Amino acid sequence: MAPGLIAAALGAFLLFIVQPMAAKQLLPLFGGGAAVWTVCLLFFQGALLAGYAYAHFTRPRVHIALLIASCAALPPAPNPSMEGDPAWGILRALAASIGGPYAMLASTSPLIQRWSGLANPFRLYAVSNAASMAGLLSYPFLVEPWMSLAAQRTAWSAGYTVFVLAGAWAAVRAKPAATEGLRAAPWPDMLTWIALAACGSGLLAAATNEICQEVAPVPFLWVIPLAIYLATFVIVFALPGLYSRAAFGLLAAAAIPASCVLTVTGTSLPLKTVTAVHLGTLFVCLMVAHGELARSRPGASRLTAFYLAVAAGGALGGVFVAIAAPRLFSTFAEFPLLLAATAVLAVTQRCRSGEFRGLGRAPLLTRATLGGLGVAIAAPLMTLEAGGNHVVERSRNFYGVLKVSDWKDKEGDRRTLAHGRTTHGAQFLDPARRRTPTAYYGWASAVGLAFDQHPRPGGTLRAGIIGLGAGTLARYARRGDVFRFYEINPDVERMARRHFTFLADSEGRIEVTAGDARLRLGEEPPGDYDILVVDAFSSDSIPTHLLTAECGEIYRRHLRKGGKILIHISNRALELEPVVRGMAAHIGLGARRVESPADPSQGVYSASWMVLEPGAPAPGAALTWTDDFTSLWRVLK
Repeated sequence: MAPGLIAAALGAFLLFIVQPMAAKQLLPLFGGGAAVWTVCLLFFQGALLAGYAYAHFTRPRVHIALLIASCAALPPAPNPSMEGDPAWGILRALAASIGGPYAMLASTSPLIQRWSGLANPFRLYAVSNAASMAGLLSYPFLVEPWMSLAAQRTAWSAGYTVFVLAGAWAAVRAKPAATEGLRAAPWPDMLTWIALAACGSGLLAAATNEICQEVAPVPFLWVIPLAIYLATFVIVFALPGLYSRAAFGLLAAAAIPASCVLTVTGTSLPLKTVTAVHLGTLFVCLMVAHGELARSRPGASRLTAFYLAVAAGGALGGVFVAIAAPRLFSTFAEFPLLLAATAVLAVTQRCRSGEFRGLGRAPLLTRATLGGLGVAIAAPLMTLEAGGNHVVERSRNFYGVLKVSDWKDKEGDRRTLAHGRTTHGAQFLDPARRRTPTAYYGWASAVGLAFDQHPRPGGTLRAGIIGLGAGTLARYARRGDVFRFYEINPDVERMARRHFTFLADSEGRIEVTAGDARLRLGEEPPGDYDILVVDAFSSDSIPTHLLTAECGEIYRRHLRKGGKILIHISNRALELEPVVRGMAAHIGLGARRVESPADPSQGVYSASWMVLEPGAPAPGAALTWTDDFTSLWRVLK
């Protein structure tokens, strides 16, 4: 049992530490968006399914050979193709780099449990989940802050080599049992396991997406929901008595409506409050889904069938959130819908067990649960009307949800472009005022003053602008100027041209370059920009790869002598000034913060900008991010 226990524990540890490691490597290649992690979760769930299916049919000698062969993929370094759909590019890159080793890791726990003939194999299941938790939590707290990505890959490869040796030793000593488990599992049970697991993994992905849309897609924010997901598995399988249908049913009846209401009206509440409620709801609903899984678990003879059904459900939940939802919905409707589905399954399971003999005689708990279910179903419909007097267009793709709305206001009717909960541009509908720069880009803002007052020795100005939004900054281009926008989301350019006139009305020459700004700037020859503007944040989420020292070097190469960089740092959750000061110090520029007040009569919001230029005041307290080190702990508000 010793080699098997070592292989199971080490395999589970490596299985979860590689997830944030691989996803972090992919983030800068796909714009730093929240969907990168969601798609990675889908891949890991799919690879888990492949590993469990393999575990059901494999033999010890075959397993030893494949363990050794999988070492050819070390060290894991995803190298994606940037052509076509980003989601498929991520999936292909992960499959080519980490797919084989990950499937071997995923197969270990069910293999060891089947080969060992344990009387209570689910305790080893809980042990492997505890090891998974250790691996997951170690990444943001022990690995990411201290090790470069290259060192992480090397260390993980060394650990995987030890795992291969332990796994091969366990396979040599194995005494395989008969594998009739899949045939022995009734289809109603299989479908129940699949549905419960799909709700669990779908809720994990959807809740993580909600959180990262408003802060940043970084490992420690990925880890919190995933740690909750694993913790609920450990609790319900290792300590099944802690799951009470009555208690968690009542909690779910309160939590589900709260989360659904906040999904619609949470913009006025502190981000920490909204996040805490969503995480609390996630814990409660995962306890329900996984608790029902534990209550319906089979005996040892059907163990691999159970594993296979759970893995299949996990993969289906990931497919729904990462692939189907962006194509089916124009909002993040999957989170409340999955909450509703979990409530339905929980009530169904209680009815199947004979607890409820009819809704007419159901206890208060059941009625409260069904009431919460109604709110969950209604919430996606409510979001269609929330957030504006009239929604002109709404779209969703890999990069998030965009919405164009018309507002009637005493200061003047206007049209806004919002990404998530954050406005990315506004324009007055009155033709006489439509060229007025609004939102964060008013005449008195740092960026407005920079364009208005920058020396023009040749009479013209060249500007690079990362982030298009509604195209408001095109208003500052004069005749002969060249403004080049970099925009990764194709829907943004389409909406800016269709619903706003800033680009069409501009006096200068306007160019829009599609793709991630850092990659595009890195591909271009050293430029001659007088001003470079960084304003590429989606919702309040920040693409951290645009604020690293290495990225600052790219910005510096594209500046003319005497040029300046302006970085928009208005953010509800993060204080980014120290990070920008660190970048400025690294590239030899000074940095100063410029605040501008709101002016509702002109449609202007308060804004915070950092101006990086020669001769500015020397940087103060600084925090330098690099491509290998981007921790958010020190910049959380």
